[in-house]
Amino acid sequence: MPHFELFVSLTVRDLRSRFVGSSSGWVWLILNPLLLLAVYGFVFGSIFQARVPPDLDMPFIAWLAVALWPWMMFSEGCLRGAQSIREHAALISKVALPRQMPVLASVTSVFLIHLAGYSAVFIILAFMDIQLWWIGLPRMLLALLSLYILTVGLSLALSAVQVFVRDLEQALPTVFMFWFFLTPILYSPELLPSDMGHWLQFNPITWWMAEIRQSMLHGDYMPGWPALLMLAGSLVTAWLGLKLFNRLSPHFEDFL
Repeated sequence: MPHFELFVSLTVRDLRSRFVGSSSGWVWLILNPLLLLAVYGFVFGSIFQARVPPDLDMPFIAWLAVALWPWMMFSEGCLRGAQSIREHAALISKVALPRQMPVLASVTSVFLIHLAGYSAVFIILAFMDIQLWWIGLPRMLLALLSLYILTVGLSLALSAVQVFVRDLEQALPTVFMFWFFLTPILYSPELLPSDMGHWLQFNPITWWMAEIRQSMLHGDYMPGWPALLMLAGSLVTAWLGLKLFNRLSPHFEDFL
């Protein structure tokens, strides 16, 4: 229980740090992703004439929005989680606490913030009369839970390594930018040549995008074996990330 209270306290502290010095910071945390969605929707939907899969009848921007927010949860969660140990260096050196806590708090605060924005997006889509299959909501939430576990696992590993390899902080944003464009968020795998679509399956986040869209845009409410495989892969990643973190954490003070 004390560890849970500490986790809640660090999460609240991380959330508050996002609003310090701004009376309307919470507005921009939701407005910025909406503006990003509008830019992507205009550039790829209007200029490049990107299309939704043939079996769907909806605006491209709606199809894009359903997958864009989970990606932002994942990418920003990993990036902020990777920096969390160095950002909390003073706290770690002065207070005896489980060193995984800052990482968990950083990832959790990112997911909570983007969940609020994601909820706002679904409300907007509902007012636009976009057909969403709410019966698929439990399946989508399961996918987001496994994505959260995956993000925690990667963040634990990255945060531990970044203490010793500081260049990682500069490299990660570029890596995630390439990862974004290699993930079928702005385009549908069905519209790619068959050989290219096959290679996308080796990108694990492709599975999450398909699972989320399948649940909310197609109404498939029963998770299949891909959902179970994603959850198992996330748990294995979290376990490996924690093992690496625990192996390196005794040496943090020498490099922070």
